[in-house]
Amino acid sequence: MTGFTTPAADTRSGAAAGEARPEDLALPSGLARLRRLLAVLAVLAVVAATHALGASAQSVDDLRGDMPTGDDLRAEQAEVAELRAEALAERASAEGDLFEVMFRRDELDDTQRRLAAEIEATTTNLRRLAVEAFITGGEVGTLEYLAAVQNASDFSWRQYLVRSHAGSSRVAVDRLRSLREQADSEVLESIALAEALRIEITVLETELALLDDRDDAVDEIMPLAEAWDRAAIAIAEGAWGIAPNDKWEQLRFCESTHNYEAISPSGKYRGAYQFDYPTWQTVGGTGDPAAAPPEEQDARARELYARRGPQPWPECGGFLE
Repeated sequence: MTGFTTPAADTRSGAAAGEARPEDLALPSGLARLRRLLAVLAVLAVVAATHALGASAQSVDDLRGDMPTGDDLRAEQAEVAELRAEALAERASAEGDLFEVMFRRDELDDTQRRLAAEIEATTTNLRRLAVEAFITGGEVGTLEYLAAVQNASDFSWRQYLVRSHAGSSRVAVDRLRSLREQADSEVLESIALAEALRIEITVLETELALLDDRDDAVDEIMPLAEAWDRAAIAIAEGAWGIAPNDKWEQLRFCESTHNYEAISPSGKYRGAYQFDYPTWQTVGGTGDPAAAPPEEQDARARELYARRGPQPWPECGGFLE
């Protein structure tokens, strides 16, 4: 593995590429000078044509594929922040309403407060039994309470629940009906409103959890998007453009045998393109190059090539030419 070298420390690239400094060349005179000039111009034309062909074979959009831009992700973050603020405000409002409902319930007489608490406890227990029966493939007759408690509107479903009666839950269902008959309308209204508010709070908490997941996903992909943003700018501004994919495959094989977690024996050069830490940082990388996702390593290598050509790879860079 040859590894990357930084601009300041790269003393091998000139020799590897066979470059000579202009002051070391003795300029020929007369016809010899003209022939040399024409030869140089011809070489430059071939090089320019080669780079143009490489650039035309691929675009930055082709390279980054479905990877969004940093601006797209920042817009996503702004949207998530707005939705989170709305959900937090709605949850706070629902929690306030629930507190008020429970506060008013405390003003009821002891009998009605006891009925309210027992009705809610029995309803919760029956709901749990219904879920367990459904999950285990057992009788679903415990769902009959839905017909009485939640006024199911589908007549055929209500009839099915009644027919699918579960003996083990019949006593509990009858007890719930009895309790509801003893409660006055204010208690029943309080129970229904409290249940609706609890459901709303649960839905909002689920929404907040999903927004957190979206935020985490954006945070995870942001370094990749910004790496490709940098690569796109470098390709537009740099002198070397884009080398075809097959040439990059040859370079990766030469540098690391396509191993994105490769580390040179000395530990200095890391990743598929054998970045050293200073060079990795010059193209926006942070942390260990060998620990970066392949997409990020690809993007940062493209940026480096667009700005400096094959020079950072003194032994393997020839594959990019």
